[in-house]
Formats: sequence, C-alpha cells, structure tokens
Amino acid sequence: MRKLTSLVGAAVLALGTPGLGWAQSDYPSKPITVIVPFPPGGVTDVVARELARSLTKSLNQSVVIENRAGASGNIGTRALSRSKPDGYTLGVLAISSMTIAPHVTKSLDFSPSADFTPITNLVTTPGAIVANVNSPYNSLQDLITQARQSPGKISYASVGNGSSPHLTAEMLSQQANIKLVHVPYKGAAPALQDLLANHIGLSFESSLVSTVSHVAAGRLKVLAMTSPNRSPLLPNVPTVAESGYPGFNAQSWFGFFGPAGLPPRVVQVLNKAATDALKDREVIERLEKLGTQPAPGTPAAFAEFLRVEDKRWSTVAKSLNLQLD
Repeated sequence: MRKLTSLVGAAVLALGTPGLGWAQSDYPSKPITVIVPFPPGGVTDVVARELARSLTKSLNQSVVIENRAGASGNIGTRALSRSKPDGYTLGVLAISSMTIAPHVTKSLDFSPSADFTPITNLVTTPGAIVANVNSPYNSLQDLITQARQSPGKISYASVGNGSSPHLTAEMLSQQANIKLVHVPYKGAAPALQDLLANHIGLSFESSLVSTVSHVAAGRLKVLAMTSPNRSPLLPNVPTVAESGYPGFNAQSWFGFFGPAGLPPRVVQVLNKAATDALKDREVIERLEKLGTQPAPGTPAAFAEFLRVEDKRWSTVAKSLNLQLD
C-alpha cells in the first residue's frame, strides 16, 4: 500500500498559494454534497449534519448529506474516491475505512493514501471498556488480574471482526499480556442487548452514545476509557493509560475529506469553514452531548494524524493476521 506520507504532501500543497484556475473566489457557486458512508441517525451522520448546517451558513450555499451505507463504510468511501475533485462532492469518513480497512481487507478498491484530500479532522469519539453491572470487575486492574488467572476464559463483545473495538481489545491484550476471547456481533445494538442481559459480561465500545444512559441507570459500569484523556461525560472514569499502561491510545474519529486533487484554494475555504464551526460554543456543546470531542486543525496536521493512526492500527492488525472479505 502506498504510504500515507503522500497525504502530508497533499495537505502541504493545500496551504500554498491558490493557483488552480477555475477554483478561486467564486467557490462555492452551487450546492455541495457531503457523502456519509453510514445510515442516517448514527453518530457519523449526526456529526456530518451538524457540519452541513454550519457550512450552509458560512458558505452561503446549500450543503446536503447523502448517505451511502454498506461494507462497514467502504461503499460510501469508495464513492468519494471516484468523485470529481471540484469541491462539490465531499465526505465525512471514519477510522474504519481510512486507517483500519487497508490492513484487514483483502481487496480494498480505494487507497486512503492516494485517493483523498484531507481537509480537517472533525471529532474524536472516546472509547471505553464496559462491563455488565453484575460482572465481578470494578476496575481495569480487576479485569486484567482475572484474565491472567484464567487465560482464554473471559469473553468480550465487539461490533465485528476488524472493527476498532476489536483491535482496541487486542491492543490491550498485547500490552497487558493477557488473552481474551473475542465474540463479534453484527453491530452495536445486538452487542449492547446481550451485555445488558448479562449474556456476555464485557464489551469494548468505540462510542459513549449508548453507554452513558445505561451507566446512569445503574445497568452498566465503565472500567476505563481507551482514549488518551478522560471523557467530560464520565469524568470520574480513568483512562487505560492512567491505569498502568502509559501511552495507550485507542479512539475513533470522523474526518472531513475530498477526493484526490482537490484544489488548494478549495481546501483552504473548507478548512476554515469547518474549523470555525467546530470552535462555536453551541456546536461544541451539541457534539459533546453525543460523546464526541471536536478536534479540528490544519490540513497538514490532519495528514500527520492520519499517518500516526495508520501506523498504530497497522501494527495491531498485522499481529492478528486478519484478512476480511
């Protein structure tokens, strides 16, 4: 696979002097479509619609969402990669397609490193290790102690093979020198249902959206956050890094992209509009209620972030020798 360093080059170009003839001060001059590679109603979709609402105001053009779901986000991601790089078809893409799929999918028909222009990261979504309230674990150390005493006897749920929760659990297993049994589910809803029913005692979650209300109701407990920082929604829950594994960092994210070859002037316009939106106090509050944390930056900073993320997930995926269809 081509290196993600090419993304850095694309991002640096995006900061240069505008020079592509057609796309200057008249952009945008017609409605913009933003592809979301997941169904309506999910966190990615809600974040994208929040972005679209803000961009519609700041760019003085309609920004509409087009949901193209399927194949864990790969169908919509592929559609963006094949779009005309004129600034009128963009996408809100996720960690699953951009930094995990390249390392776990046999035949991926797009290249995250070559087929997209990074505009800015939008949000990160702190992940968590969640247990049924009746489980014997009250902390991450409880879990690890029990796992070492009974290797291969503790099961955990995830939303599927090759998902970020699956790889997060394996990352922890490697760093803590434990062996857990993976039980993949076909999505978050059935995994949560079995966790609440205590059919399975443990789950690795990529988002707090469904978790927080059940924690408040006393039906679930959170052992640790897998993100580098605590979540404002659960400020008393320590991170994995704080719990004895310094540097541990596993969190999902959604970023703003165009197809490869997006003109630098267009990238500048979109980056400013998106980052300004994500600094608005009302927007920040709405996003934080979803369990997400705004994380905008320059195109170059986003490209470097993608490089680091690609390396992180590549290392875990290779150790598992995953090859999904």
